[in-house]
Amino acid sequence: MTMLDASTLAAQLRRPHGEAALAVGESMNRSNDGLNRAAISLLAVAPGEQVLEIGPGNAAFAPQLLQAPGSQYLGIELSAAMVDAGTQRLANAGLVDRAAMRLGDAHALPVDAACMDAALAVNTLYFWPNLAPVLDELARALRPGGRLCLAFGDAGFMRSLPFAADFQLHDLDAVELALRAAGFDVSAWRSHRESAIGNDGQSREKHFHLLLAHRR
Repeated sequence: MTMLDASTLAAQLRRPHGEAALAVGESMNRSNDGLNRAAISLLAVAPGEQVLEIGPGNAAFAPQLLQAPGSQYLGIELSAAMVDAGTQRLANAGLVDRAAMRLGDAHALPVDAACMDAALAVNTLYFWPNLAPVLDELARALRPGGRLCLAFGDAGFMRSLPFAADFQLHDLDAVELALRAAGFDVSAWRSHRESAIGNDGQSREKHFHLLLAHRR
């Protein structure tokens, strides 16, 4: 992928679009591979569960979320290009009967109330200026006892990234507080650290938080 300037990269990470969309999607898959795997492990989808993913890009990690027999997947994505690419990926993986992509916004999820057993959002909090409306929507979509896994960069680490200058950064304590206010109980926290190439092509030490919460 041709190197993008910081502001252009930030816009692409929020909503991949135009000629760069597919390359950005694949770059995000490489950059976020370890974090996604850690989040999927923490979420621990059980057989028969309905799983919602917010901002899945091209659905590269949906097959891992669907390892449990009878589980079903819905990815909600802002980018029309990623919805198309993800739909094709799911078809290629033979998952069209168990998984789907839908164009939508986390602030107004196109799903019924209490229809999901588990939800996942990896590296999407930066595009939610206010956590409360999105967490309220996720609480609405999840059944009582349903699980939500949020994975996001430590605010200190994120401030070192030039392309994150306009991201909304959230401290760990603030995210936990927002989850409780939205009707969740935080049940687990993990720290994820790795040395890897980022979306800007630079190698650095990366630090992320993973929170698992249950809807009351």
